[in-house]
Amino acid sequence: MGLDVYFRREYRQGKFVYLLDDDEKTAWIAKGRIGRCRCYRLPDHVMVDGERYTVDSVEAGAFNRPRTLRHLIVPGTFNYVDEWAFLCNNLRSVHIGKGLDYLDNWTFCHCNKPRFFHIDKGNPHIKYGNGMVLSKDGKKLLAAYTKCSHVVIPEGVEEVNQYAFSGCIKMETLTLPSTLLRTRDNSFSSCTKLRSVIFPEGFERCGTQSFMEDDSLTNVDLPSTLIDMGFETFVDCLNLRTVVLRSPQKLECKGSFGAWDNDIPLQNAILYVPAGLVEQYRQDPEWDVFKHILPIEELPNQ
Repeated sequence: MGLDVYFRREYRQGKFVYLLDDDEKTAWIAKGRIGRCRCYRLPDHVMVDGERYTVDSVEAGAFNRPRTLRHLIVPGTFNYVDEWAFLCNNLRSVHIGKGLDYLDNWTFCHCNKPRFFHIDKGNPHIKYGNGMVLSKDGKKLLAAYTKCSHVVIPEGVEEVNQYAFSGCIKMETLTLPSTLLRTRDNSFSSCTKLRSVIFPEGFERCGTQSFMEDDSLTNVDLPSTLIDMGFETFVDCLNLRTVVLRSPQKLECKGSFGAWDNDIPLQNAILYVPAGLVEQYRQDPEWDVFKHILPIEELPNQ
């Protein structure tokens, strides 16, 4: 939203507070109370002194825990919904209109993961399928509202957005697409039941803390195309047993393994790297969190 907020005037009508742009005749919902109802459609306009203002945005924290709300409808006039706009513990379904051009995991992060999501097929920006919100071209996975134990990210996805799967505590297995190039910050953090991650060839970059605090994670296999480990990518994944780095060049550790607050060694973990790099990894103090570093050739079933 940027500095636009400073050019808007506050307007109160009933139980709503709007921020009005008198030039564009648009309005943002800054605060709202919707009363005791199970299904609610956000207003698509507000009349001010006989003039119609199109409502196209909801500000952060606008709706604070309406206890009875179960089903929310976002009209096609809306192009933006801010993070934490809805703090609705019992929300069950969300219908998104044609205008919304972006949606991330923070928008409904305090809504206990709505069970049903629908995005108008005429929306040119985003789409929904199998518990995931994606860009219309399918290249960017924006948010996940899935409670599945076995997650398959569809082919075509090149990037997983920050916090997209963060806190998906029921996910046990994850299949990444062959097209994946990067994960963003905290993409899969706090997925406490996730056990193994195999990255496809072609994958290049991990975001900061992408898999932080994945308590059950035991096996990680990173491809030869990896360029950047990312800061603290697997920090606090203290049950790791096997980590494979296939890159032909030695990578920087960047505190990616161990505990975030101190250098706890992974006593039971084995780091497998190309044979020609074993001694380089062993002699680098950044990698001494691993007490066992072996050539990939000794990897079981290799």
